[in-house]
Amino acid sequence: MSWQGALEDERGFTLIEVMVTIVIMGIVFAIASSFWFKMAESRRVDSATNQVVADLRLAHTQATNRLTDSSFIVPSADSSTYQVGQVGPPEDLETRNLPGDDQGTPKTKIVAATTITITFHAEGGAEIDPAGPAGVINITVTTTDGDPDDPIHTIDVNTVTSRVKVVS
Repeated sequence: MSWQGALEDERGFTLIEVMVTIVIMGIVFAIASSFWFKMAESRRVDSATNQVVADLRLAHTQATNRLTDSSFIVPSADSSTYQVGQVGPPEDLETRNLPGDDQGTPKTKIVAATTITITFHAEGGAEIDPAGPAGVINITVTTTDGDPDDPIHTIDVNTVTSRVKVVS
């Protein structure tokens, strides 16, 4: 078999076959990218929730170990920041930011009707202002864009036991 005979028998793809393949790849990419963005948003809310839970537990541990009151404060409704530390002047509290994007823009927030102050006491109890029903307060963490389909996590803090748990 000669080179010339081999080249004559080769066939490539037609323009229609290439275009159909590109269209199918575009559809698959569109479906995958929408799933990917929802997954990234969910992970961001998970991360923010874990951060808030860790800081609530830190405030409780500081109070019981140091035998002094410790606070967790959400300074305003729908806030992307909160403060944690020993009870004292506001400037002594450490301000923490919830996770955002690479440019520092907040992407998650704590949803609250008003300012929330949780004071953990040395004996292990907690005081919540404003108090919730049955000594429990719900702290809700979600995204900042207001989409009703966005992931939401709720954290319960019990005033009697100072138990902090994620309920949803």
